[in-house]
Amino acid sequence: MSAAETSKPIRVAILGGSGFTGSELYRLLGRHPYIEVAFISSESKAGVPVDRYFVHALRKKSGGSLKFSKLAELDGHYDAVFSCLPTGSLPPYIAHVAAHTDRIFNVSGDYRVNDPDLLRQHYPETLKHDIPGGSHYFIPEFSAINRDAKIVNLPGCMAVASIYTLYPLVARDLIEPRVVTNANTGSSGAGKASAETHAERAHNYRPHKVHGHRHKPEIEHALKVHENRTVDLQFSTFSLDLPRGILVASYSRLKEGVTELDVKKAFHGAYAAKPFVHYFHGKSGPQGPMIKTVLGTNNAEVAAYVEGDNCVSIASIDNLIKGAAGQALQAANLYFGLPEETGLAPAAEGAWP
Repeated sequence: MSAAETSKPIRVAILGGSGFTGSELYRLLGRHPYIEVAFISSESKAGVPVDRYFVHALRKKSGGSLKFSKLAELDGHYDAVFSCLPTGSLPPYIAHVAAHTDRIFNVSGDYRVNDPDLLRQHYPETLKHDIPGGSHYFIPEFSAINRDAKIVNLPGCMAVASIYTLYPLVARDLIEPRVVTNANTGSSGAGKASAETHAERAHNYRPHKVHGHRHKPEIEHALKVHENRTVDLQFSTFSLDLPRGILVASYSRLKEGVTELDVKKAFHGAYAAKPFVHYFHGKSGPQGPMIKTVLGTNNAEVAAYVEGDNCVSIASIDNLIKGAAGQALQAANLYFGLPEETGLAPAAEGAWP
């Protein structure tokens, strides 16, 4: 029986609730018809009434009695826990958290890859603590539900946008293995603890990490797991003068005999039935993917442009919603047997012009 068929609310906890992603998730869950937030953690805000801290809660004047608590104070049982903690913070608490819930929807990076060398390089805390119940990497548009896994890991924001640009091409085996991807991201992607100042970011555009970004092995791993295809990826990231939003461009070479029509069919076939991914069939220009028209939504905009054997595929998302909180809620809806659009309004539109 799904949650929609019962009168009992789905009780959830949010870990890391005072950060950008946790705040966005709390806002989204506040209008969800079947989910009740019963616990929310913040080490720095413990004891503070939640609705007094969030600006959007003050506007609603909800008058809720929930207060921030320390993570160690998590007790009782929850149908799900959403972890929005900074990378490296969940592993030391994983056994404690797992004991109090049926499933953890994890937005941080700790369990996205399983190769020991990659973990040692990018997620060293993960290696120090056993994973109770196993974990599963889950992209709502492409992954099968694994109910045996205690931890459901959601892709990183730049990773999932990159996967949207490449998945149709890789799934249909249309491109050569070598791919170059440029990911451009707003400042909120660095979290509240970022040391970067407004003076460095404003009226500027600069490289963030040209080589060695931890989303590179995640993207390669995701495509290998889902389609058993190997991609040789050059992945570089750049900083935008924007609070939020991501635009990714992937450059690939089509295999011999592959046409522009093959590419269009691949993208249409991959996304036609996906409520949150909007594929642009036409040429580049003002009707293509952009950041402004996805901000504040769980939507992704995707397009692919072909000239000869060169293909440029582009995706845009809101990093805090489709790249984090909204994606986690979309996954939870699927796991709880709810329509994936519940609480997320797939018809929502960003601002234009």
